[in-house]
Amino acid sequence: MCMANHQQFQACYQNWMTQQKLDHDELLQGLTNFPTDLDYLKLITRNAINHIENHHTARAQLAKHDGPSFLAPTWGTTFENSSLWIGGSRPSLIIRLVYVLCGSQLKAHLAEFLEGVRRGNLGEISSSQLKNIDSLHGRTIKEEDKLTSVLASVQAYNTA
Repeated sequence: MCMANHQQFQACYQNWMTQQKLDHDELLQGLTNFPTDLDYLKLITRNAINHIENHHTARAQLAKHDGPSFLAPTWGTTFENSSLWIGGSRPSLIIRLVYVLCGSQLKAHLAEFLEGVRRGNLGEISSSQLKNIDSLHGRTIKEEDKLTSVLASVQAYNTA
């Protein structure tokens, strides 16, 4: 990922953390100081929700340029990213997504593809590209399995 993109992701994260703190403080103050002013409480709640929506929109725009960083943020610590990984955002998931997209795009345009029409999408990757993806998938799964074993050993040690 280019440095500018990394900086954009990091700035997005820092802005989000700052905004969350501000929203949290405002919501607590509103509940403490104006517990019966429902209009005010609705307003600050709506503001907090708008900030969440804006953050997700910003991240979605950034993800168009670097999708994997959307699943494992570059600013996260190794522990934070492993928590995301354990929660289901494994690197092999991204590769499986590539397989699905290749198949669905090929299926959607099969007749055109057989007629020689090319659209430049994932359904048109070459056999050598597919072999490279498959090789990467195999290596990735092996590394995931190693990490799973290490994490299982650590967990077994901590529970003993």
